[in-house]
Amino acid sequence: MKHRSRARSSSLFLMELILAILFFSVASAVCVQIFVTSHMLSNDSRALNHGVNECANLAEIIDTADGIEDCLLLLKKTYPGGTFSNGGSADGETGSEADLLFGYDDNFSACGEESSSYILSLHLSQEDYTLTARMDFSETSGESIYQLETKYHIARRISDETK
Repeated sequence: MKHRSRARSSSLFLMELILAILFFSVASAVCVQIFVTSHMLSNDSRALNHGVNECANLAEIIDTADGIEDCLLLLKKTYPGGTFSNGGSADGETGSEADLLFGYDDNFSACGEESSSYILSLHLSQEDYTLTARMDFSETSGESIYQLETKYHIARRISDETK
């Protein structure tokens, strides 16, 4: 009889041990999922923060310009790695519209478009004395992270009146 009670007590202990292992494995799986989600949110937040900062920097530069030609020259000086397209050029010769692209790698350092993980696209247009800038910071996959549209009034100069 004693032999049967030992078997019951050892099987009960084994069952308790199995349940404890099961509980800790489920708890660890939940913790790993929380850490992965936290890491992804941190990366998304970092990308958004960088996008906001870069768009704000561009907006400040555009605000100081006297026109689209002056704006393109300032941007080329500040961001030499930018790619100009649709009428814009590095010399400032342009019509009333220009598109610029800036590439950033995983560490948010400026790089070429072919090796970039993030793209900041800038569309400039000028109509009379209004300079409009549309900025879009996005992943290379096309998913937009941050967008900003600004309009600036270009102050008239006395020399403009004599033209």
